[in-house]
Amino acid sequence: MTEPSPRTVAIVLDTTAVTAWVRESLAVGELLAEINDAYGVALIPLACLVEAAHRTALLEQARLELLVAHPATMIVSDNPDEWPALAATRNLVDRADLASAAWLAIDCGVDVMTRDARWYSSVNGGRDVLEFDD
Repeated sequence: MTEPSPRTVAIVLDTTAVTAWVRESLAVGELLAEINDAYGVALIPLACLVEAAHRTALLEQARLELLVAHPATMIVSDNPDEWPALAATRNLVDRADLASAAWLAIDCGVDVMTRDARWYSSVNGGRDVLEFDD
């Protein structure tokens, strides 16, 4: 049997995108469906998942588990060797979870999906952002 080719990284979901998905955002849900149809993957930094879990109600934790198990998502931890870049990025975005999302997007050459693009305006000129509102 032939192994399927690896999924292509399509986007990074930040804390607001994860939280929005938990609260049944159409924008995030539709994007994940499109990514899955294209055999892509949305990366979720572990720090964003943890922060989203903190921000959502205990009753919504089941939706987080569905997101983690979704075939088009992958949880990614920060590489300890990249701490200097993460620290520098943290200085630009003012939060560790957003720094993880921004650095991962830069490293993979994709956009960060977020509810507020202003948070990333100091990173790469704010060009690597897909803002949603729903």
